[in-house]
Amino acid sequence: MQFVERHVRSLLTWDILVFFHRNPDAVLDPSGLASRLGRRLEELEPEIDALCAGKILQCAGGLIRYKPTPEMRETIATFVEACQDRGRRLALIALVLHKINPQSPV
Repeated sequence: MQFVERHVRSLLTWDILVFFHRNPDAVLDPSGLASRLGRRLEELEPEIDALCAGKILQCAGGLIRYKPTPEMRETIATFVEACQDRGRRLALIALVLHKINPQSPV
């Protein structure tokens, strides 16, 4: 939950984290990532910037790569694993949606 509070700004951020967790050696430019995720580049850029600022992704030379610390990598693995359980996934989705729209009931 702390990880979601701190790093998962949206469901798109969630998708990016899961993609890089499952493809840790991927090195893509933003449009390549947008294409892989089926998203528009404009909506992806703020999420990439936030994950780079959070030191989960590394953005250099127009390329994006997965570069979390070993501890963060473990935390992300736990997050992705938790997402496999339906009940936990629904709770995490509710938490993220509440962050997006805090006026809505959880």
